[in-house]
Amino acid sequence: MSNFLSSKRNKRNTVEDVEKKILTFSFLERLVMNTGSTIIGPIIPIVAVELAIGLNYVGSVISIGAIALLVTSICTGFLLELFGFKKIILIGELLYIAGCLGLIFSNLYITFAVSYTILKLGSGTISVATMSLVGNHKNKSRSIMISNIGFTAGSVIAPLLVSLIFYTEARWQVLFFIVIIPQILLIFSLIFLKMPSRSDSPESFKSMINVNKSVISHPYIILCCIVSFLYNSTTQTFYTWFTSYFSTMNIELGLSSLILAAYAASLLVGMFIKNHLVNYIKEKDLLLVSIFLSFVFLLLAFFVQNIIAKIILIFLFGINISGNFSLTFSMGLNVGTQFANVVSGLVHFASNLGVIVFQFLIGYLSENISKNSVLYIDLTLLFFLTVIIAFMNKRELKYLGKDINTVQ
Repeated sequence: MSNFLSSKRNKRNTVEDVEKKILTFSFLERLVMNTGSTIIGPIIPIVAVELAIGLNYVGSVISIGAIALLVTSICTGFLLELFGFKKIILIGELLYIAGCLGLIFSNLYITFAVSYTILKLGSGTISVATMSLVGNHKNKSRSIMISNIGFTAGSVIAPLLVSLIFYTEARWQVLFFIVIIPQILLIFSLIFLKMPSRSDSPESFKSMINVNKSVISHPYIILCCIVSFLYNSTTQTFYTWFTSYFSTMNIELGLSSLILAAYAASLLVGMFIKNHLVNYIKEKDLLLVSIFLSFVFLLLAFFVQNIIAKIILIFLFGINISGNFSLTFSMGLNVGTQFANVVSGLVHFASNLGVIVFQFLIGYLSENISKNSVLYIDLTLLFFLTVIIAFMNKRELKYLGKDINTVQ
């Protein structure tokens, strides 16, 4: 009997050790991936000047990058089922490195656009795969949140690197050389990392399409996708056009990048707070309160004219807006963690679709109407997001009562 109990403990410890290593890899991979992906936001004014293009053209490139993310969202979940995590993540890493190399040598608009698109193909593949990877863990909510703390940390590092480059007067292309080095190291760590194996059962493969259809049509998943669509549109556009917005107040890029880093730090603080609160507050309640407070603080920041007060309100906005994608994805997994690959692909698809629409729209409005357009759009999105989440919370139990886990 003692041998049996000892064997069970050893097996449990082995599973926990594997999950810890996977979580560490996911954390670091998302940190490096998002650092390179978000660098473009703060350097928009520099890129526009150097390539002699308008902000609307930069917005178009960002939207094209979002289309690349959309493609990876559709494909990655299915590819994970067919080829497993390790091969798909490796492909994403190689695409990411290829995109960074292209940006390093970008002196023309077309080179910049193509290279940025390739980088986004890689980062999108990595994002979906790593989220799905930790979505299978025993404590999925905390694992997803911790993994996305790495993602948010990348948002802090990116503007700090931009500010450093600005004050050293180096070219913006150097930034993408910096992020290649840790990505190469992560490729080596991936080779030796033990990951969940896929099922090669023909029956499982044949039923995969039918199962995915059931997940896609599930009302609760549809609501999660709508939330993801509105939420990611808000966070991505606010971050991307942050320095452009502050330029209207005659704040130079070096200083606005530091303010952006402070905002990104507030996102990190918010992630840590929610990683703790998720143990005590229901995900649906935490999501609703967070989005409502985000709307309130951003609205106040819009009306306040004092720059210090505005920065403080934006910091409070950041604390509340962060971590909500993790909560949404975790809530989506309530239909069954065995559908993590499909759900990850769907919520990423919805979020990237929103970015395509609103990055282009804000780029156009910023160039032709007002650089304050990002606040007008984001406040509108947050208002509708609050209403939809409130509706979602009232309807959640009915939707969760539908069991799709028996689909064959």
